[in-house]
Amino acid sequence: MSLAERLTPKQPKVLVYDIETSPHLTYTYNLYGADIRPDMIVEPSRLLCWAGKWMDAKGVMFYSEHHNDRAEMVEAMWHALDEADIVIGYNHRGFDNKHVMREFVTSGLGPPSQWQDVDLLKENRRLFKFASNRLGYVTEVLGLETKMDVGGQGLWRKVLEGDEAAWAKFKRYNIQDVRVTQLLAEYLWPYLGLPHMGLWADDLTCCPTCGGSDLTPMGKAYTRTMSYPRMICACGAYCKVLASGQTRPL
Repeated sequence: MSLAERLTPKQPKVLVYDIETSPHLTYTYNLYGADIRPDMIVEPSRLLCWAGKWMDAKGVMFYSEHHNDRAEMVEAMWHALDEADIVIGYNHRGFDNKHVMREFVTSGLGPPSQWQDVDLLKENRRLFKFASNRLGYVTEVLGLETKMDVGGQGLWRKVLEGDEAAWAKFKRYNIQDVRVTQLLAEYLWPYLGLPHMGLWADDLTCCPTCGGSDLTPMGKAYTRTMSYPRMICACGAYCKVLASGQTRPL
């Protein structure tokens, strides 16, 4: 049974998303160590497009300033985040979230409702020591489908020039990043620091990682002063059981 199948309708709405942005366009007198002041900015970075996928859905949403009205693109992003309970991305806490929040505030939109982030870059750094933490490298090492090779910054230039073929490739690239991010999330799910999945089903006795009930006793879990029954779920994640019967991640 896949992870998406284990996440029942009583489980949280999980959004996987990724954005692409334009670079800052500036005047500069130096190529290295340039001191760029705000009055040297010709055009600041902006959201060019975004792709998003609900964990339990087959299709990927895609909006761009080329394929849609900018207001439509930004509002669709706002509604997706507002609907999400958990948001998964790769470095999205430090990059994607901040860019889209800038778009919201400059568009006169209020903040979306609160969600919980699972940033796979931060999780990789916390849990593992890969030679590189780039998304493409990690997925290749794990034998997963990986990112598209678009040949570097030249694609962004052509996109900014409105080239139709470049935009078609850009769309495929953005959508592929979302699919790859979901595959990595599913592969790493038992390892991840997640909110307790039983919160949405109002059942804190289930597996806190996937919300499943297929739990098998696996001895004891020990802290410095306490011991707890330890369980393993069919999803591969371990948890401990409190005296109340509620489960907690180890």
